[in-house]
Amino acid sequence: MMYRILLLDDEEIVIRGIQKVFRLQEYGFEVAGTFQNPLKALESLQELNPDLIITDVKMPQMDGLEFAREAKKVLPDAEIVILSGHDDFSYAQAAVKIGVSDYLLKPIKKDDFISMLCRMREKIEQKQTHITHYNQLQELVKNSYMELKNRFFLALTEDDEYDEALHGMLKKHEQYEFSDEPFMLIIIGTDRIPTSGDYMSELGKLTQELETTLIDFGKVEDFWSDENLYFILYDLNPQLQEEVMDTVYALIEAKKSEGFLLTAAFSQIRNGIRELFHARNDCIRQIFLKGANIDADSEANPGNSRELNLTIPYTGIENLFHAISLNDRSGIDEIIQQIYENPGSNTHILYRDYFSSITFLILLRIYQMQNKYEAADEIAKQELLDLKNLRKEYPTVDDQKKLVSETSVKLADVIAGQKVAAPSKIIQTALGYINEHFGDNISLQDVADNISISKNYLCDLFKKEIGVTFINYVTNLRIEKAKEYLANTDMKMYEVSYAVGYNDYAYFSQIFKKHTGITLSAYRKTL
Repeated sequence: MMYRILLLDDEEIVIRGIQKVFRLQEYGFEVAGTFQNPLKALESLQELNPDLIITDVKMPQMDGLEFAREAKKVLPDAEIVILSGHDDFSYAQAAVKIGVSDYLLKPIKKDDFISMLCRMREKIEQKQTHITHYNQLQELVKNSYMELKNRFFLALTEDDEYDEALHGMLKKHEQYEFSDEPFMLIIIGTDRIPTSGDYMSELGKLTQELETTLIDFGKVEDFWSDENLYFILYDLNPQLQEEVMDTVYALIEAKKSEGFLLTAAFSQIRNGIRELFHARNDCIRQIFLKGANIDADSEANPGNSRELNLTIPYTGIENLFHAISLNDRSGIDEIIQQIYENPGSNTHILYRDYFSSITFLILLRIYQMQNKYEAADEIAKQELLDLKNLRKEYPTVDDQKKLVSETSVKLADVIAGQKVAAPSKIIQTALGYINEHFGDNISLQDVADNISISKNYLCDLFKKEIGVTFINYVTNLRIEKAKEYLANTDMKMYEVSYAVGYNDYAYFSQIFKKHTGITLSAYRKTL
């Protein structure tokens, strides 16, 4: 690729010499224009749009530094190199402040000039690459906003991975206000969705209904995984927390009559987008305690939830499961030693069964994870997910530490063995089934059952290998198929909706516009 260069010097012989001696095209530059008058050069800058400007300092009509300053106002991204017959440090300092890229002395040495050309080309190339990437990302955000937003929030909430560039793009596109504000995270588990309508429409309409309910209390951002719906509720009056929870529980109870089986968990009030991962841990903790029929404020866990959250080593538990996923035996042992260290002299005042609580949390997580993999034997026994049984069978801290170590190693072995089973083949089979049945009332459970693996394991594979959720994948596939039908057939709009798997035409119309930025009829008119 050739970049455009503008040459400015009040001596014509210098301009001719540069063109003749340095063979600019060999270094990727073509001359866009040559000038001896800086005022005329300024007038032509916008039209010529050079990538590189080389200018003399001493000129009768305008000082080269002043020209550079004015040129930067017209073309702020252009690289500027100044040539000077005087080795004056003050000129060089002034040039740097203006934003000049280089400063060369006359008479021009060939090696210095060629070196400068190479540096400028590399700098321009890097800038062009950045601009191209930025434009592509903008276009991607424009066309795939919903998917990118979902991917951003999901990575931040579930993996604590923050993409600053993508966040900036999403904010600019949507102009939402959630960034550093206090918020509550609400997780809705979708244990059962009725099959009377199509699965995707029912899930989408449920999301809309919950969002409409929550808007009465503040502002809402929603996203989803293949297992849960997530709602960020911000600009919320903290005194309304209890009312929010009561309202959501009431809605969940009412949805039972329609065939829905839903669960809910609520975080503490957290501050700022970077706290989403910790907010999710709040919800997980709540789910854990509900699973064991434990009240956070009960006798089994004295002290309030704030005290519990400060004491339970959630980071250590997350590190343990990371080590398990890597089958890192030494890491597993080291982390378990740290988790079961004496937590301090005050702990026994706050928690009668501190270590039993930790053991329970780890075992429950292992129990939930073992369902994702095909283990020959049960790794974590269901009867131990009861604190009374756990304390009875493993009464001492050493007993519980040994139990956690053994079950962790067993799970690590199973996961390592599962990785050998060519997950890419599993994904290929799953995608083949989806591509064949995308127009049916299809769910993740249907796909998992068809290829004989667990739903949770398939969910993980989608996240790791495809980089999107099952829901997003199917939605995008249906949108693309709908575009094909609109372009290549005379099918009516509602017929297109049914053909791609949406029995609810009104809902599909919303989804199509949300994903493409244009209505079905308007899209057909553009063809």
